[in-house]
Amino acid sequence: MARETISKRLSCKRVIYLNPTGRPSLQAKLMESLSRLKKIGKRKEILGEDSRHVRTIIYHRSYANMIFGILASYERGTHQLTVADDDDAEMLTVAQVAPPKTDDDKRQEFLEGVCYFGIFNNIIVVVPSRALGTKPLEQHLNWILAQSGQLEMDNRVGLSDVITQATRERILAKHVKEVEIGAPLIDFDKTEIQTTGSTKTAAGYEFYGFGIDLLRQILGDKVDKMRLADAVDGNIEVTLKVRYKQATTTKAHKLLDNIALAVRHLDEDEVKLKLVGGGDIKGSELKLSTPVSVQALDGIPNPDELFEKMREWLIQQIENKIIEP
Repeated sequence: MARETISKRLSCKRVIYLNPTGRPSLQAKLMESLSRLKKIGKRKEILGEDSRHVRTIIYHRSYANMIFGILASYERGTHQLTVADDDDAEMLTVAQVAPPKTDDDKRQEFLEGVCYFGIFNNIIVVVPSRALGTKPLEQHLNWILAQSGQLEMDNRVGLSDVITQATRERILAKHVKEVEIGAPLIDFDKTEIQTTGSTKTAAGYEFYGFGIDLLRQILGDKVDKMRLADAVDGNIEVTLKVRYKQATTTKAHKLLDNIALAVRHLDEDEVKLKLVGGGDIKGSELKLSTPVSVQALDGIPNPDELFEKMREWLIQQIENKIIEP
């Protein structure tokens, strides 16, 4: 087993409720939910048509006035695909590896992704993975709160990106002249389509994403009749701009400022703001986040060390009045 230092990015989100009556605390509600659903079997969120996909909080603990946890997702009964990495081979053979059983003969599962989180009142610090990000965490929090009776049928929890006070004040002081949202024309997954009556397969693509969705809104079903596969690796982008050219009204300025604050929820690489009188604000400046270094074993971070760094960073943001508790 190899020990190393890896980098993880912490992101800060504010919890908002669709119906905020009584200013409920997510921290208190989740602690009560986990108390009521102590057994893993009671807090498994089952997904998919075949009920094989699972999301659940596999670990949690209260520490220093916060609650910390690890959300994990997996597909039951799945084997891992492997290849022998041989530079001298002309072709590689695909093999399947089943997860080993535990010493007490319990089946193990390969995790698809994990998401670390820490909650203080209605502020949450998240360390997502590529396979399990903030949106699935938000969905699972809503599920477990409803499952335990801690969330009313007409209510819902949302995780909103926190913008630093300095960036907010800069936007409101100078005003925004242009909001630019850019994204690749297509995001895609490559699929293998089985040919009927044969063992041969044909490569296909499933297209999605902000860029293609925007074009579909403008061009309708004409988009899907085009040869979208020709755009694969073509570096084609779609850009949406909201701006004024010469001058505008005070009310319109306020509207543009509000649009600029709202787009912080998009991917930071997709957003750029231009301010009146010059100056840009990057999408990364619209989100409160920071990288941290943490000890890891075979690429898996030490959760206790990671949780402590999440706590320390959040305290700094509150003490420096970057965010309000």
